[in-house]
Amino acid sequence: MAYSRPYNLRKTCLILLLYFGVSTASQAQHIWIDPRVDSRVTVTDNALLTLKDRQSDAVFNVSPGLNVRIQGGRTRGSIDYNLDYLYYASDGGTEVRQSLFGTLDSEVWKDHLTLGARASVQQQFLDQRGSLSNNFANRTSNRRLLQTYTGSAILKGGMRDFADWRVNYRYGISKTPADNLNDETLTVNFSDTTSHELNASIGSGERFNYVSWRVFANSRRVIRSLDVNDFRTEKVSAELTYKFNRFIAVTGSVNVSSNDFQSATLSQEGFGWEAGFRWTPGRKLDISLSTGREGKREIWYAALQYFFSARVVFNGNYQDLITANTLVTNNNIQSFRSDPTGGLIDGQGRPVDEVDPRFSYSDVDFRRRVAQGNFTWRHKRTEVSFGGNAEWRTFDNESGTAASWGLSGRFKHKMDRHTTLSGRISYLRSSFEGSTRVDNYIQASLDWTKTISRQFKAVIGYKHSDRQSNEPGADLEENSLTFYIRGTF
Repeated sequence: MAYSRPYNLRKTCLILLLYFGVSTASQAQHIWIDPRVDSRVTVTDNALLTLKDRQSDAVFNVSPGLNVRIQGGRTRGSIDYNLDYLYYASDGGTEVRQSLFGTLDSEVWKDHLTLGARASVQQQFLDQRGSLSNNFANRTSNRRLLQTYTGSAILKGGMRDFADWRVNYRYGISKTPADNLNDETLTVNFSDTTSHELNASIGSGERFNYVSWRVFANSRRVIRSLDVNDFRTEKVSAELTYKFNRFIAVTGSVNVSSNDFQSATLSQEGFGWEAGFRWTPGRKLDISLSTGREGKREIWYAALQYFFSARVVFNGNYQDLITANTLVTNNNIQSFRSDPTGGLIDGQGRPVDEVDPRFSYSDVDFRRRVAQGNFTWRHKRTEVSFGGNAEWRTFDNESGTAASWGLSGRFKHKMDRHTTLSGRISYLRSSFEGSTRVDNYIQASLDWTKTISRQFKAVIGYKHSDRQSNEPGADLEENSLTFYIRGTF
């Protein structure tokens, strides 16, 4: 059974619900409370996610859940909570899992102060080298409960039309059983963390037309529970932008940065620079590109957005930064949100799964270079998206660089008013730092959804996952078929 800390979850739920109650009573204009119950049966040919001697099983799952949303003049929030009870027919084993995702944004002082909060309690795979699957019903010690909570404040204002200023602070807490060094069932160990992220800037106001300026500073810290190095990075920068016309602008900046990295190639101490441009030839195209140097690193940033039509959009970007696992997670949950059906989706409306472990969790800081692109097409009752991404992480412990790149495709088609067919296929290729191991990981799923009535819907789903590795004994495969009925009350 996966290890969890239910008391942390209950305490957090009570705090969030209390805040929601106060906000609702004072500001909320609309409140939606949607209880639900899922009854699910899953048949899998690899219930324990073993590399060999696969064991088939039938898994019965009852899952009560609650989705609460509020919307007021200045306050918006949501909480989605699930409690999963799983019963394994092969040996009579049981397992209880919890998940929660919550958001809260409130404009406390109009046009000046905004407060926000995020809470994420989800089952996650810890080690990319361990057992993986896109089926929720199987059992593995590589899947554990990870908790992430953040609170943020944004304070902004202006000095007439001469300057605008902004201060943004985010506090984060992450909890995990992986910091228990005495638990021999854990596949990896890493710390509980507390994080502080502060960004402050002042820039030119409306008075400046063709020439604008900005001065900003940021500080990021991650404090870890285990006896390992903490994360620290600080930067002060001054930026100048010249706009030739409404189509093209050039930007240049100088900076002073510092961090506590051990690696000579990743350490940042002293001056740096950056230069780039932004080109917007029309309403359809927006391109930004810049290059520079921080410490001994040459850096690049790029962003591209192109509207082929109202139904066809492409987004792409590339970035290079020094960071830590905690900060990556904080950024991810900031863009996530829960939709009314109880699912978790990212900033582009795509479902968020626990099954996208591109890298293992650890306490080692790293340089992160990531490129991604997404193409979306919508037409009448059909939506199709294709995505590609590549990421390189160079670690601070001299273990080398790990890399992953992949392609994925999704579709969703409404066959009629009550029936939807959706599917996903993805390919991920991973190479690991400090070894010659290379994994090729393929996932596919197909779901048929039927709305039976206003309160009930039925789903039949098939999932397949297959890992092919050049390391002997690391191949892994699973097929599963799931049938479930959801009742919303």
